[in-house]
This record gives sequence, C-alpha cells and structure tokens, in this order.
Amino acid sequence: MTPTRQRNRGFTLIELLTVIAIIAILSAILVPTVGQFRTLAKKTSDVNDLRSIVQSSQMYAAQNGENFVGLGDRIEGGVILRDGTTNDLTDVAAVLALDTGLNEPGVWVSENESSKTPDGSIVTTGTTPAKVIGDDPTVFSFDYVAGLTTFASSRTPLVFSRKETLSNPRWEDDDVYGDKGGHIAFVGGNVSWYESLTGELVTEDGSVANNIQEALGTDLSGGSIAIRGSTPPSSP
Repeated sequence: MTPTRQRNRGFTLIELLTVIAIIAILSAILVPTVGQFRTLAKKTSDVNDLRSIVQSSQMYAAQNGENFVGLGDRIEGGVILRDGTTNDLTDVAAVLALDTGLNEPGVWVSENESSKTPDGSIVTTGTTPAKVIGDDPTVFSFDYVAGLTTFASSRTPLVFSRKETLSNPRWEDDDVYGDKGGHIAFVGGNVSWYESLTGELVTEDGSVANNIQEALGTDLSGGSIAIRGSTPPSSP
C-alpha cells in the first residue's frame, strides 16, 4: 500500500492579515505604556535628586546659622567665601559638595535631558572659584532659590525644574519636560510634580500664589532669588 504524503499547508492571506492586525493592536497598546513607564522612571529619578539637594541644603543650613546657600556663597582655594559676590548654580553645587558631600554633578541634571551627565566634576580645591569643569550652568536642570533660611515656610520653593519664566504658572517648551510640567522641592523637604501652578502655591503669609515668583515674594529672609545660568534674574 502506497503511503499518503502529507502536504504542508501555509497560512492563508486572511490568517496573515489577522496576525498582522493583532500585532498592530498590541503595539498600539504597549508602545505608549512603555513610554509612560520611561517617563515615570525619569520623574522618579528627578524626585530622588531633588530630595538629595534639599537634604544637603538642610545640612548646610544646620551648620551655617540656619541659612541655606546664599547669593554670595562660593568656593575659592578650598574655602567657602561669603563675600557678597554674585554666584551661579555651579557655585551653589560646589558649596554643597564641599560642605555636605553632594559631589556628584549628575544630581543636577535631569534624566529627561538629552545630555544626562555633565562633562566634568565638581571641584572644591585650587585657587580659582569652584565650577563644574566643562559645563555652563545653563545645562543644569534645576533652579535654586538662594538666600532662604530654615525659618521660611515649609511650602517655600527651594529647588525646582528649570523654568524659563518664573511668573508663568506653566512650564514652557524649552524647559526640562517641555510644557508638560515640572517638579518643585520645598524647604520642608516635600517634592511634588505640577502641570500648572495656578492656585497650587502659597506665599510666606499663607496667601494663594499662582506662580513661583508670587510664592517667593519680596519679604523672604535674605532676599531670595532663583539662580539660573550665569546671570541670575532680578529679585521679584
């Protein structure tokens, strides 16, 4: 008896189209989810970095008369100087590095930046003012409010995601997360994410503030100012 040969049967066109459709549906579901998880991971990393900066600032204040890093605080020759010379973010980073050990420059750069790691390191020795070698302070992802004390309200912004316009309740396209929002770390240590600041902040006297400039006001101890880049903006 002659054995019957089995003929291999391939997929029909309908079966192939069905498989392709299923793959397309799964991709449409999974790709945005993966993107959301990546963004969440970056935000979580930023929160941890901001908390580290706040904790280091609190340590600095505890050793320096309850004053956070001020406008005139900088490093020269391995020593912290408070001579009133206007500083920038690299000086703030250097002061905290020397005084509290926060010496990883990457803590100042968000995971959401295209260049995640500063090209250099925080230096606290030598005869020249300490800077982050190879970096302009404008690449830093966070703004720092200099001149505060621990007596300020716990809801006073101390560090926050880089913001082009302090009087705008929303972040903008050129900011760290674009116009989607940003983080604020407060004097009391809390860190929160905001899409808009309208009605979210408070002034020193407890009034509602709609942006960072309103929240900082003009009556905070030390004349607070947000240091951004090599030329800080004018005090509100």
